[in-house]
Amino acid sequence: MQKLYLFLFFAFLSTFGRAQSNEGTRFHLAFLEHIDIGRNNMVVMITSKFNTSGTVEMPLLGWKQSFSVTANQVTIVTLPKTAETIGSEMVSSNGISISSEKNISVYMHQYYNQRSEASIILPDDALGTEYFAIAYKTYQRSGIVYPSECVIVGVKEDTEIEITLSDRTKGGRNKGDKININLGPGQTYQIQTQLGNSEITGTSIKGNKPFALFAGNTWTPMPDPCEARDNLLEQMYPISTWGKEFISVLSAQVTFDVFRILASEDETTINIQGSTKDTYKLNKGQFIEYQKGESTYISSNKPIAVAQYNVGGQCGGNPSRLGDPSMVLLNSIEQIRDTVTLYNSNFQQITENYLNVVALSTDISKVTLDGTPLGNIPGVIGTVAGNTKYSFARIKVNAGSHTLISNGCGMSVTAYGYGNAESYAYNGGASFKPINASPLPEGGCLNDSILFDIGLAAPRFSLFWDFGNKDTSRLNVLKRSYNQVGPQYVKLVINDQCLKKLDTINGFLNITIPDTLSVPDALIACEKDTLKLRVNDNLSEWYQWNGPNGFVSIEKNPLISNINKTMSGNYSVIGFLDGCNTQPALTKVSVKVNPKPSLGADAFICPDEPTFSLRLQGGFFSKYQWQDKSTLPYFDVDEESTYTVRVWDEWGCTGTDSIVLSRKCPTKVYAPTAFSPNKDGFNDQFLLYGKDIISFDLTIADRWGNIVFKSNDIEMGWNGQFKGVDSDPGVYVWMATLEGYRRNGKTFIETKSGTVALIR
Repeated sequence: MQKLYLFLFFAFLSTFGRAQSNEGTRFHLAFLEHIDIGRNNMVVMITSKFNTSGTVEMPLLGWKQSFSVTANQVTIVTLPKTAETIGSEMVSSNGISISSEKNISVYMHQYYNQRSEASIILPDDALGTEYFAIAYKTYQRSGIVYPSECVIVGVKEDTEIEITLSDRTKGGRNKGDKININLGPGQTYQIQTQLGNSEITGTSIKGNKPFALFAGNTWTPMPDPCEARDNLLEQMYPISTWGKEFISVLSAQVTFDVFRILASEDETTINIQGSTKDTYKLNKGQFIEYQKGESTYISSNKPIAVAQYNVGGQCGGNPSRLGDPSMVLLNSIEQIRDTVTLYNSNFQQITENYLNVVALSTDISKVTLDGTPLGNIPGVIGTVAGNTKYSFARIKVNAGSHTLISNGCGMSVTAYGYGNAESYAYNGGASFKPINASPLPEGGCLNDSILFDIGLAAPRFSLFWDFGNKDTSRLNVLKRSYNQVGPQYVKLVINDQCLKKLDTINGFLNITIPDTLSVPDALIACEKDTLKLRVNDNLSEWYQWNGPNGFVSIEKNPLISNINKTMSGNYSVIGFLDGCNTQPALTKVSVKVNPKPSLGADAFICPDEPTFSLRLQGGFFSKYQWQDKSTLPYFDVDEESTYTVRVWDEWGCTGTDSIVLSRKCPTKVYAPTAFSPNKDGFNDQFLLYGKDIISFDLTIADRWGNIVFKSNDIEMGWNGQFKGVDSDPGVYVWMATLEGYRRNGKTFIETKSGTVALIR
């Protein structure tokens, strides 16, 4: 029990202290609708510190491609046209997943005909359950709407998502309306706003499990009414990773950038400090937009998100008139990293590439780019106008892969580029740890040893723990046990030696006694069904199931679809409440083989025969249902048709079988020996009388062999004339070639002959 508890406790800590980054081995993404629907190009750019390999796939569409990447190089994988998400407010199956053997960094780029944008991709373990969308307003021109949009990407099974809209959508929903959807891995859901100047920005999206969110525009000016327009594309960061301090750096070659700041909580106060200071107050989901032509220090009392938009071409004062609108989310200075590997793209005629680097002023000289100190590289290095504690470097680079290393406290990097009416921008790499969540464990079991390790190491971080009753510690990693049930006070002071920040966290650990879960002793399932494991418990916050074939789930009542015989066995579950796990509970699952009724092979029947009788037997089972809903164990056949039986065994497992019975009676032919064509209405024609004939060919000749009549229609007989003249009485010879059926249903062709007397 202790070993399992510690494993999950470490997993919890990894979501806080052990900084998530843009590196990982599992990714999920989707491309937005582009102005050039069906024609735009979509690629993922993969780089790594290691030699590694993996796959890019759209699992629900059956597309898959392997890749390999050389350390510090880039591999580009082109996606099929079906990767583009099209339309609004519908579940699609075009979600993309990427997996690799070792850590990789992934970027996405969508481009066509001078319309291009890119984004960093967060690994699955950096995703969250709560987001706000940030993009730019819908653009309308000549009656055509180019929407502001976002797309949600499912990562886990049965992800329940609630969307609260910020504006009217193409589907006719209004601002404030809620949409509830359920997504699985590979499924996507795109939302587009309807009218010019409408906004996806501020739309709230929450889920019961982690998912990915991307936002942007199909085509928009920056700022309106600038004639420079482009698509926007950016992955959204979970609210848990938002910060309170940001540095903005003016983009290269322009006189100003456009910014948006969005609040995650009510009564958020924001200060923007450059050569002047501006203060704003926002409530949850609200945002401000402004322009700045200098570096600034942005601070707030509550977590915020900051988006920076590059202004297109001459609108931003670029002397070379290069560039077009692009968008990037900035990382807070709390999310700095010591190493960043990124890729500057040259797709769609990008001709100039840049990096904006932010670090402490004391550390900027300790940052190297591809092994060369920033100070030795041509570019602009300066202190931030609003806070000289921080500095920035703006450097022009070649297209390709780059690695930045800080020998100080760390840095954050933004990559971007310009071309002729073209641009892109994305976060080059940063940490994405959930800094808005408490690092303290929720609790533990009575008398169990609890590990306190929030993943912050010396010398950068020094910690002070206060457990009350004069029990304190300055260790970064320590253990404690409690001999009393209930809430136990703990205080943690975190001193960030690099950023000179002091954070104090007060909380309570809930110490509980291990309980026992109630589960069914046994469950019976049928092959190919969906099995639902069940726990009768309303106390635990987390669960862990383990079972045959490596089955693991953290759902309370997990579903196992398409179950088979190999999944029979014991399934154990443990619940967790405030860090204390229950005693294991066991459910024995027995998977039963579905019954297999047999009605035999398809066959031919002849219901016309007086002695015909056929009874289909459904076998020996507990319950039956035939195609006409009858429930006898047999079915009496009286005509040709398809007959189906469904049966159930004693376990409730079911199986079906069908048989096709086709009417094919033996062919019968009768030839009269005489006829009298005297027009009295009786026996005026010579006909062969037949039944179940496939084809027929009749010839009649006189005694000298002259042909007097021919027909391939059994309904057409000889009237005793030849070329309109009555033939002489006498004996005539007939010969018929016909195709028909044997009694076993097989066909035959044979010739019959005889004589007929013509009587007048």
